Amino acid sequence: MEKLNTRFILKTKQKVIQSQTIQIRRGIFQGDSLSPLLFCIALIPLTNKLNRGDCGYQVHGTERKISHLLYMDTLKLLGRNDNDLKNEMEIVQTISKDINMKFGSEKCARICLKRVSVQSKMHIGSTFENDIKELDPRKAYKCLGIEENFDMQHKNEKEKLKKEYLRLKLVLGTELNAKNKIQAIGSLAVPVLRYSFGIINWHQEKLQKLDRKTRKLLTIHGQHHPKPAVDRLYVPRKQGGRGLIQLEAAHAVEITKLAEYVDRKEDPLIHVVRTHLHNTDSAVLQTARCLKTEVQRETRKIKESIAEKTKEIWYGKRMNG
Repeated sequence: MEKLNTRFILKTKQKVIQSQTIQIRRGIFQGDSLSPLLFCIALIPLTNKLNRGDCGYQVHGTERKISHLLYMDTLKLLGRNDNDLKNEMEIVQTISKDINMKFGSEKCARICLKRVSVQSKMHIGSTFENDIKELDPRKAYKCLGIEENFDMQHKNEKEKLKKEYLRLKLVLGTELNAKNKIQAIGSLAVPVLRYSFGIINWHQEKLQKLDRKTRKLLTIHGQHHPKPAVDRLYVPRKQGGRGLIQLEAAHAVEITKLAEYVDRKEDPLIHVVRTHLHNTDSAVLQTARCLKTEVQRETRKIKESIAEKTKEIWYGKRMNG
């Protein structure tokens, strides 16, 4: 690390300004694109050690064990019993010390499940283990933006997501023009819900209600006529529409893509997910298959197909005046 150096280069129309050589004495600059890659490389010994250990949740009907789920700085440990979890935590503590990484135990929690019921356990072990609190059965923990406990809290999560989605009121209250307000809704409000599609159970009626709420707010803020051609609102601007993203259509595209990914991916963990979804007759898979049958096109063309159908309905309406 001490031998690394860099330069800052600023290009203008007239000339190129270049700084002197800057020695990197420790770490890398915050926001550097190399930072997440180096972080993942540093955690490779941790995930390898956990995979080699004889710990983890035994997948029903297979010999595979799942000891942990890791995504960037989010780690979830899984064990068959307390001994498994204790061994995994010791591995995490050892590797963390080896790579000089501080483990944020204050952000962690543990939960013990037996036959889908939460059981409280006494912490008897190292200080590191005792620092990790027991999760309150009435509360949830957030993993990758979704709150969980012993199961997905679908109802509570939907209410929170709906409130967060209504941040579009802030967008509509700005002095942006109509085009930029529609674009801001698509980049700030819609992704809040889109991230949860395929994870949280969204019914078409709920999404249609949110679409109606969105149109109502647009009308209140003077961005939409009280008696308009609704379909034109969701047609792309290049084709004469206004380019608003319809939540119902976005949901159809996302779950169809997710279902195809799960069906085609050969990763061992994805295979476990695929088996579980087929055995439980997942509502997401059923909806995705119905959509593909209805559209009768490849997944990558479903978005274009829905947009084309909306445009045809709008074009087919009678013109008055």
